[in-house]
Amino acid sequence: MTMRGALAAIALLAAVPATAAPTSLRGDLDTLQALDTRVQSIGWRLARSNAPFCRQVAPAIGLQLFDAAGFSDPPAVRRALDLPGDIAVAAVADNSPAQRARLRPRLGLHAVAGQPVSALPAVKPGDYARLVGLHARVDAALLAAGSAEFTDAAGSEIAVVGEPACVTRFELTSSGSRAAADGRRVVIGRKLVEALPEDELLAAALAHELAHNLLDHRARLDASGRSWSKVKATEREADRLAPWLLANAGYDPQAAARFFERWGPKFDLGIFATPDHDGWKERVRRVAAEIEVMRAAQARHGGVANWQQDFSAAR
Repeated sequence: MTMRGALAAIALLAAVPATAAPTSLRGDLDTLQALDTRVQSIGWRLARSNAPFCRQVAPAIGLQLFDAAGFSDPPAVRRALDLPGDIAVAAVADNSPAQRARLRPRLGLHAVAGQPVSALPAVKPGDYARLVGLHARVDAALLAAGSAEFTDAAGSEIAVVGEPACVTRFELTSSGSRAAADGRRVVIGRKLVEALPEDELLAAALAHELAHNLLDHRARLDASGRSWSKVKATEREADRLAPWLLANAGYDPQAAARFFERWGPKFDLGIFATPDHDGWKERVRRVAAEIEVMRAAQARHGGVANWQQDFSAAR
């Protein structure tokens, strides 16, 4: 699905009520942090493993930051998480540079890519502009020097060296059951992540959205218009590229078909059969046919799914 309307907020925890009891608030935050770790880990695996074939590649470290000031009651959030300040690590992707540098969730930060957090402007609840800015600083540092430096609450400096990854950030929102892509981000709602406890099915959902970004679908639709037929064409392309992305990341490419088999019958009157999407059975058929094409390409390339060379949007 391409993103419509306003972009989702970066902060994954915005909808957790700060008025909740401390124990309840801590539990909600624990749950969201675990969900975000899944999203970051799977997203990192997809973006990192497909970097050899992406047109836009940049150094990345597999890190998501957190700003307690985005809540209606920041002190309550800081107490629940035992944070010394507003800025901390939200989630770290498995097997990422951030994890190897020993960054960890809820690690309080005094500086991010040379920016002391004490110098950050005050923000109103629900305003994530400074969090967006911190991520932009990290990205700029990685592009300029190949690494980004962080200072933790104890004053220790941590340098994290980036690794090439497809240019896309993966973000979890604390409500909603949709996933969307905006060209540089994949945003997925908490309810959908919770409904996909199997990592391979979650990977299939994320791979579909990542495919939209890698194929520049938003830019194409912005330029040509969003008629139902044009949107459907991009959906078909994303459906078919997803198994290539899954295969390179070590996931079963059949998960792309199983996702529609699992959820299609439940939503066949909704997003899976709207005028700009095929019905779920047709989507399964197209994915299965594409997997056969991909398998033949892998046989020619020693098992690698070189979609940049062998994937055809015209099929």
